[in-house]
Amino acid sequence: MSQFPVNTEEGLYEAVNYLASGPSGLGQNFQGFSAYLPAYVRPKGRQPWSLPIDSTLDPSIYLNIPISNITIVGGNPSRLVTFTFATAQPTAPFEYGDGFEVYDVIETGPGESYNYSGGYTVYECTTTDVTIVTSEPLNWATYVSGGWGGRDFMNYATSTDCNGRVSVQSATTQVFVSAQLDMSWDYTCVVDGDYSIIVSINRLKGFPSQTPGSSEYLFADSVLISEKTFVKTATAGTGTDSLEAIFTTILDGPNLDFGYYWYILEIEFDVNSTDGVYDTTIGKVTTGLRSLTSQVIKQ
Repeated sequence: MSQFPVNTEEGLYEAVNYLASGPSGLGQNFQGFSAYLPAYVRPKGRQPWSLPIDSTLDPSIYLNIPISNITIVGGNPSRLVTFTFATAQPTAPFEYGDGFEVYDVIETGPGESYNYSGGYTVYECTTTDVTIVTSEPLNWATYVSGGWGGRDFMNYATSTDCNGRVSVQSATTQVFVSAQLDMSWDYTCVVDGDYSIIVSINRLKGFPSQTPGSSEYLFADSVLISEKTFVKTATAGTGTDSLEAIFTTILDGPNLDFGYYWYILEIEFDVNSTDGVYDTTIGKVTTGLRSLTSQVIKQ
């Protein structure tokens, strides 16, 4: 930290560096998000992370739709594959760009397996089927029977729309972060017991995209800043539950590397399983009053 009066050469360098790093105090760099109208958390690996409350898409954290048939579009090999639902859905549960995981398909012969927990990319979807697209044509195996498709974000951190990005330009800088989240959810319980909801604030560092002509940033190197764990008890059947998480006076730094940082509020439903089947599965998650602010403080 620079000193006054300046009476040494080292003190002079410290004073110049401090002045060059900008004015002290609050507010040089501030970002955040705030909303109070209800929205669904959208379990997805990229934005947007919320859906309007009147959306016809299914935002369930865990979604299991039985499959009755699989058709390769346009001959084999192909980039497009259609999965037929065993029962027609009330509305189309997916849209273009969504992820679609496939499990427990019985297949035969050589070729690419349909089972894929990494998540295919949805090309189009109706109430009776969903078509996925791959990056290149694949030679697919022969479908026999069974299987289900949907998503599984259980025991996996899901981002919310509460986030903010700030720039750190001084080694003496701290970032002040605060957040709050009101949320409720529905669940289906098979085995009585406890499960946990972890609400956390995480920090990612931005790196300029290597794509020619792009001004976007890629974010990686996630670091946990703070978290709260809520333990809930469920009994066999269906039900709803809720929580309120509040984070105040969280200071990140000093000694952060110079750079561009992204702070984001995330949730995770941590659920046990019995013989490979979840004791409790989570359906739709609804958020109400929610916010996150990130603000640079230069000391």
